[in-house]
Amino acid sequence: MKGVLQSAKVYDGIIGSFDLLGLGRLRRQMVGGLAGDILEIGVGTGLTFQHYGPDARVTGIEPAGELIPAARERARRRGYRVEQADAQALPFPDASFDIVVSTLVFCSIPDDALIGVLKEARRVLRPGGTLIQVEHTRTNRGWFDAILDGIAPVWLKLSGGCHVNRDTPALLERAGWRLARHERRALGLYRLLVSTPPARDTVLDLKPAAMPARTPALAVPAGYPRQPQGFPEQAPGD
Repeated sequence: MKGVLQSAKVYDGIIGSFDLLGLGRLRRQMVGGLAGDILEIGVGTGLTFQHYGPDARVTGIEPAGELIPAARERARRRGYRVEQADAQALPFPDASFDIVVSTLVFCSIPDDALIGVLKEARRVLRPGGTLIQVEHTRTNRGWFDAILDGIAPVWLKLSGGCHVNRDTPALLERAGWRLARHERRALGLYRLLVSTPPARDTVLDLKPAAMPARTPALAVPAGYPRQPQGFPEQAPGD
């Protein structure tokens, strides 16, 4: 689905403005302390690349050809690489990466592709690997989510596929992933999520099941700092 976010200039203008309002700091706090072989899915124009630390070896994928040139230029400056690929069919061998990263990506994945993307993320992760995300989501606040539900159909078409009211934490749990860290920002509009995959012989499924209203914070997986780069604790009632 084509939309305004498939133009590199418009993408940088809109998402770049979010970065100035705090998303950029959140990106840095998410990836600044990471090390090892990292796959970032849906890199857009590569706005997260500048925030990785010196021990990160980053490979990015992006399906939108219009965004690839800008992403590759930003990747080149850091010694990273970017490939045009679909997250449902990653062009990498099994167990290639220590960490999979996404920023504002799962909102844009079509409903019928979500399980495929999660299966591929699980496939390319090494044992003990994690999926680390900053995603915008439902807030679990009635009045706010009513607004999101109201604008969702228009924004879906305008943006080119962004589900502004998707509940990504609930989606992960329903697919068998274990949320090891879950922090809410901006009234829950943004979430920092660290999750570990189900066993490889587990059948992933998103069918039935009521979505939980809220997922409690759980233990942080080994190798991921509890408060990377000064990331603040979840504020009470946020």
